[in-house]
Amino acid sequence: MSGREDQQAREAAGTELQALRRQDAGAFGRLVERHQALVLGLCQSLGLRGADSDDAAAEAFAAVYRALPGFDGRAELATWIYRIAWRTIIKVRQRLRRSVAAELSEDRADAGQPPPESAAEQKETNERIWQAVAALDERQAAAVEMHYRRGWPIEQIAEVLECPTGTVKTLLFRARERLRAVLSREEIVP
Repeated sequence: MSGREDQQAREAAGTELQALRRQDAGAFGRLVERHQALVLGLCQSLGLRGADSDDAAAEAFAAVYRALPGFDGRAELATWIYRIAWRTIIKVRQRLRRSVAAELSEDRADAGQPPPESAAEQKETNERIWQAVAALDERQAAAVEMHYRRGWPIEQIAEVLECPTGTVKTLLFRARERLRAVLSREEIVP
C-alpha cells in the first residue's frame, strides 16, 4: 500500500470511528456485520445455542452500542467489543442457568442431503469437543475460544480478560488438561 493509500485508509477508519462514537446507525450496522461471527462464536463456546445465543449476542451488541461514546481507542476495536461481549454473555449465561438448565441442541443435517460418513463423524467430534469446552470454567472457555478458534495472541486475550499473560497461559494449560481428561473418558481423539 502506498503512503497515499495508507493515509486514506487511516482517514476512513477515523471517520468510521467518529461515526461510531456518535452512535450512527449505519456505522453501527457495519460494526455488527464485521463482528457478529466473533460474538456468536463466543456464545457457542460458552454453551449457548439457538435463541439463547441470538439473545445473548443481541444483548452484547446493545451493550457495545451504549458504550460506544466512551470508546477511547486504547485497545483495538475488536478487543474492546469482545471484552464487552464476554462480560455480557457471562451474565446472560448465569441468568439462564438460574432460571432453566441450558440444553445443548445438536445441529441437524438436512435430511435430503446426508453428509459423507467421515464428515458426519468429524462434525460430531467437533460438536462434542466444543460442548466440552462449554462445560469449562467461563474464563477457560473464553480463552480457548479466542486462542484456538479465533487465533488471537495471548496478549490480546489477556487484554480482553483483564489479566496478565501468564494467567492466560495457565487458563489454556488447565483447559487443555481438563479437555484431555474429559475427551479421553469419552474416547474422543481431537
